[in-house]
Amino acid sequence: MKKLLFVCGIMLLGLQHVSAQKIDDFGVFQHFGANLGVGTEGISVGVATPITNYLEASFGVNFMPGFKIKGDVSLNVGSVTIGPDTYRFDKLKLEGSLARTTFDFKLSAYPFGVSNDFFITAGLSFGGKEIAKLSGHNDEVARLYREHPEYSEEITAIVDEYEVKIDRQGNAEGEIRVNAVRPYVGLGYGRLVPKGRVGFRVELGCQFMGKMKVYQNDQQLDVDKALKDKGNDDISKIIDKLTVYPVLKFTLTGRIL
Repeated sequence: MKKLLFVCGIMLLGLQHVSAQKIDDFGVFQHFGANLGVGTEGISVGVATPITNYLEASFGVNFMPGFKIKGDVSLNVGSVTIGPDTYRFDKLKLEGSLARTTFDFKLSAYPFGVSNDFFITAGLSFGGKEIAKLSGHNDEVARLYREHPEYSEEITAIVDEYEVKIDRQGNAEGEIRVNAVRPYVGLGYGRLVPKGRVGFRVELGCQFMGKMKVYQNDQQLDVDKALKDKGNDDISKIIDKLTVYPVLKFTLTGRIL
């Protein structure tokens, strides 16, 4: 991926030394452009072509780096007593990874034609259903099974409104999934196939990703309404209410034909 981004960056920067001849008419598939961007979808590369003075088609690939979010969440599971030993389970050390790759196809409409680069865009973003990988660990659970290997009961922790299984090593794995195909709408300023050789584009929009779902061991975890008053980490509130993914993207564009 680094080699691809390096080649695209050199290609786009090198266009600054090419003739800055401008075009005033975008014929059907007569011009092509390449672009390199960064934003809330990660790092993106893509290609585009105008269909008319008022319409432009583009295809892109977005690479979200493996950003990690760490924190502690309450387990609300109480304690386990075995003989003289008491094990209390208070917190789960939780880590989330956002690494993923997505693709998008968009049609951008320029209502003012070549006289203004304001655009409205719509399309589809598609890729894997998983948008976040979750992993948690509790030292006290691991210590219980290590010191008492004969203990056979499974420990199920309450994380907000979800019942999460913790294995004998004290680990809990899961993921958050959304729709694999996500409609997209947005608006902004700039062309992916610029009038000159090099241009700039800014875009603001949103993906309609649907309701987020929590999975563990490839099984969906449903909210247990009986646990509603016990959760205090607001995880389920975010999962229930956040159904769109905001997109803000800044793009360096270049015309290659």
